[in-house]
Amino acid sequence: MRLILLALFLQFIRHGVIFPFLPLMAGKMGAGPSTIGYIVGAFSLTGVFLSIPLGGLIDRFGVKKLLIVAVTCNILSAVIFLKADTISALIAAQFISGVAFLLHVIASQAFVSRLADAYQREKGFSWIGFCGAAGHSGGPILGGILVERFNYQAVFWAVLALSVCGLIIFALKNDTGPNCRGSLFNPIQDIEQAYRLSIDSKVSFILVFAFVVFFAANLQTSFLPILLRSEGLSEFVVGMLISLFAVMSTSVRLLFIKLSTMYHRKTLLTCSMLAIIFAVSLIPLMTSVLGFGILISVFGIGFGMTQPISMIMLSDSTNPNHSGLAMGLRSTAMMLAGLLSPIFLGFIVETIGMDSAFYAAALVVFSGLWLLCIRPEFIPDRRV
Repeated sequence: MRLILLALFLQFIRHGVIFPFLPLMAGKMGAGPSTIGYIVGAFSLTGVFLSIPLGGLIDRFGVKKLLIVAVTCNILSAVIFLKADTISALIAAQFISGVAFLLHVIASQAFVSRLADAYQREKGFSWIGFCGAAGHSGGPILGGILVERFNYQAVFWAVLALSVCGLIIFALKNDTGPNCRGSLFNPIQDIEQAYRLSIDSKVSFILVFAFVVFFAANLQTSFLPILLRSEGLSEFVVGMLISLFAVMSTSVRLLFIKLSTMYHRKTLLTCSMLAIIFAVSLIPLMTSVLGFGILISVFGIGFGMTQPISMIMLSDSTNPNHSGLAMGLRSTAMMLAGLLSPIFLGFIVETIGMDSAFYAAALVVFSGLWLLCIRPEFIPDRRV
């Protein structure tokens, strides 16, 4: 488990190094807001179509084999980034990076979801969230330093180095994890089972919840860096502010287990979504680094709390034997949000303005909060 978490940590650092600066690099290459949306969205395109099949593969063949595939994809995408001189090359690299990211996340979540003890599951999901957020915290800082002192190529070399470090996964014992089915891959059967899972009212609610939150959170990888740069902030300061989002997201996850025993899930969900709505709505009105820092911190706290909650609720609502498919469904919802958010918001930026894109994202989160308020019975009980 520790090796899986370390590999996940390296994956998130790798992602954090590059994602705040990819829109800026694309802009220097002549890409407009819509094109930048397509480049950022390419990362999520894989999740829309491959989350369920990959979840089925993880259920059948175990964690190690699929993580080796993930590391290979990371190295390949890093090489493409280094050689990229066109928009199409950036999109291709993003697409391959999306496959690797997806495999790392679903495999880790599926392994924890199969744990029999409820406390160990909640603790495991908290550690997954912590490793991901910690990686995102350090990544933008490292990327900002590299861009400030060197250039974008230095960022891509760092991405390649981190990708190669992912080869530590070969040291993982040849263990498929608890309850692995080990049968032949059958994508039709997996899709049918995923459909049966998705029509459950509680699972559907969790998927909608994951979608609306990630729709807004995608701003940090698309138009938040551009908004900050338009206020005259340097690329280093932009990286620091984006990293602040991850720092606060990480910090609140350290308190998650304690908070989850003190408050009901509905209370935690409501407060988290209100924090996101508040921050996203006010960010366009800020002009100072301090103001941006405070609101991005609130944004990070809200987002950081929602992630382990959604994983735990989904785990509690589904059969452990289908944990890969269940987490694949969640990833599908999140990746669909990641795909649609930059494209939809990019269109709003071009037609109405940058501020309106942030207001639209806040409205999407509000729709999820409204559903939570009118149908609280959709929140699942703890699986014991």
